Amino acid sequence: RVKWNDMIHTSAKAYEMGGSQVYLKEGEEFPLHEMFKAIAVVSANDASCTVAEHLYGSIEDFVDAMNDRAKSLGLKDTHFGNETGLPDPTHYSSAYDLAEISRELLKHPIVLKYTSIWLDTFRGGKFMLRNTNELIKEYRGADGLKTGHTDEAGFCLSATAKKGDFRLLSVILGASSDAQRVEQSERILDYGFRNFQWKLIQKSGEIGKVFIPGAYPQHVPVKLNADFGAVVPRGSDLLIQTHLVVNQGLKLPIKVGQPIASLKAYVDGKVVAAVPAYSMVKVKPANFIIRLWRAFWDMIQSLFKRKK
Repeated sequence: RVKWNDMIHTSAKAYEMGGSQVYLKEGEEFPLHEMFKAIAVVSANDASCTVAEHLYGSIEDFVDAMNDRAKSLGLKDTHFGNETGLPDPTHYSSAYDLAEISRELLKHPIVLKYTSIWLDTFRGGKFMLRNTNELIKEYRGADGLKTGHTDEAGFCLSATAKKGDFRLLSVILGASSDAQRVEQSERILDYGFRNFQWKLIQKSGEIGKVFIPGAYPQHVPVKLNADFGAVVPRGSDLLIQTHLVVNQGLKLPIKVGQPIASLKAYVDGKVVAAVPAYSMVKVKPANFIIRLWRAFWDMIQSLFKRKK
């Protein structure tokens, strides 16, 4: 594990990096937060190389870790060939995969502290940093996320903006100019904010009970660990219905905090979002006496129903 104030040493390899950079010199040291700022604001390849080596010991191991993470996220159209994004025949991705990566990155809000910087300095004020993402200056609510450009890929931008409690992402690949990637990002974000809304569906905490046959207890209280919401078309928020659905194939015993159900949100019969629900109690198999009593009670209830 690393800390933001850890000093990062510049290697000869990092010193020799081309493309966008902050002109690190071999042996120079800066705290991690300064290196990260250089990466986030001006796409500094030399800083990327230096941080990768510090985190994993070598570029190769860092790239392997990137690809392992991509697989764990279920990305099918992404493979990293290096740590910088510079042209490489084995380096590729898609707009969808980059959106997934961006969404994962946004789970760490501190990233936005750096991607929202427009102007700053590096090397004690001697080197000026100007964000390559023009959108953060031109679009209300924009605070990230990352640009990219090579002759092969064109002008690219994974952008994010927030209005109220509603945050959106857009991804543009292969634009012909910086102005075009900004314009297209604005159009996508405008469309999203105009036609969709964020709806809080259920706050965190206990949300009900699920029935698990053969268990003790058989009516198990469940909770959400975080607030549950969804992006829905504007005007459809009143049409949202929710159903608590127990997971199939559950095996007893069940531990406290184990996911055993899903809370699903529907609009017009279609699932628009789902979130795990977690057991609030220990659940074990019901013993013979409890099962016998339940069978007897079920029989009594069925007799009363027949008489009615």
